Amino acid sequence: MSRLTGFGNAANGHLALYSNTTGDSNTANGRNALINNTTGSGNTANGVDALYSNTTGNNNVALGNSAGGFLTTGDNISLSSTMVLPASRTTSVSAQ
Repeated sequence: MSRLTGFGNAANGHLALYSNTTGDSNTANGRNALINNTTGSGNTANGVDALYSNTTGNNNVALGNSAGGFLTTGDNISLSSTMVLPASRTTSVSAQ
C-alpha cells in the first residue's frame, strides 16, 4: 500500500491498494485488490484482482476473484468470479 495522504485504509495481500494516494476508507483483501486505486474512497475489494482497474471510483463493493475488475466508476456492487464490464450504479451477480 502506498503511504501518502489517504486515511483509514486497510490492505492485505501482495500489492493491494498499491497506488493509493489520497483515497480514504478503502478496504482491499487479496493480491492486486484495488491495485490501481489512487483517489477513490469508500471501496471494498475482496478477492484476487478485485476492483483492479478502479482509480477514482467511490463506494464500490466487489466480492470474489476479479470481481469488478473493469469498473472505473462509483456506486457499484459486483459479486462475481468473472470480470464485470464498466457501468455505474449497477449490481451484477454472476458465476462461471
